[in-house]
Amino acid sequence: MIRRLLLAMLCFAALLGAGLASGAAERTPIVLNRARTLVSSEENGKRKQELQGDVEITKDSLIVTCQNAEYYPDSGIVIFRDDVVFKTPHRILMADQVIYNENTEEVHASNRVRVYQGDTLSATSRTADYFDRLKAGYLYDEVNMREDNRRVLLTGQKGFGDNDRKYGWVTGNPVATERDSTMKIISQVHGDTIEYFGDTKLMRVRGKVRVDRDSLVATGTALDYFTQEHYAVLVGGPEAMRSNDHVKGDTIRLYFEKEKEALDSVEVSGHALVTSPADSTSPEPLNRMEGKHMTLYLDKGAISKVLVQGTAVATYYVREKAEKRGMNITSGDRLWVFFEDRKIARIRVEGGTEGQYTPQRLVSKPAS
Repeated sequence: MIRRLLLAMLCFAALLGAGLASGAAERTPIVLNRARTLVSSEENGKRKQELQGDVEITKDSLIVTCQNAEYYPDSGIVIFRDDVVFKTPHRILMADQVIYNENTEEVHASNRVRVYQGDTLSATSRTADYFDRLKAGYLYDEVNMREDNRRVLLTGQKGFGDNDRKYGWVTGNPVATERDSTMKIISQVHGDTIEYFGDTKLMRVRGKVRVDRDSLVATGTALDYFTQEHYAVLVGGPEAMRSNDHVKGDTIRLYFEKEKEALDSVEVSGHALVTSPADSTSPEPLNRMEGKHMTLYLDKGAISKVLVQGTAVATYYVREKAEKRGMNITSGDRLWVFFEDRKIARIRVEGGTEGQYTPQRLVSKPAS
């Protein structure tokens, strides 16, 4: 999922950052191709041309159409209104009004701004500003960036893209949403800011990070995803929860299969702890696995085995046919915990083996 979001973010950065004109070294003047009426006037020494009805203007490879326009030759300002379309060989910008500076090639678009690139990539907002010869720009208010091929939607209140730097971000309660082929939401990523660095193929989410996928919820304050290495790092008090299972530590790393979106393994470093209720009908007592480092291996979305290292301890409650038998505490340098049907099937201890069994009649009630 995160890899899809990264590929989508790369497309979004290009969409925001690419210019609407060719950017040739020697700029050609604006050319009026057609208009139903043209009225020229002068006020306070400033020339003005008013164009109405089926207006078409070109400049280099840029083609602009609208219903009404005002051109101020002295300042190079053109105000396009009503059904405005900016078209280049690579993308289209549409809005109710666009203010264009032919000297600086800055664009301010407002009211129902839509940007399209190809058949699958689009962005919408209430207003937009493009600058730096239209190679970078901002989108403001109710920002939506969509990549239909991967069914990814990125929303927020403000977006930015710089094509030369291959860099972009979205802020203002940004959310990245992925859907399946039936358009059902399968994952969402939240944060205060979502950034993309094209040179290093990195997506960075900062602030109140939350990842929702199926029944899994992961939280922290910073998420980095490295697309070329196919792994993500979650820090800042990271926690991952699925049903009643709870994983936490100083750092959580998520590793993905290179050719698929499936999660392959999870590494937890520093005060690694995994807890789950011993009984499905009660939140207490909790089975626990803890150590300095922990690796969880997944098979078809379920934990198949866990390696706990460094002062490794496993505390689990013995159940036989739903009957309470007692509590086991097993410790060592390394613990291998194997699962079957989402339950602990066996434990292998390596180095410094210690074990303690407490019969059920001596098991104390957990502290409230």
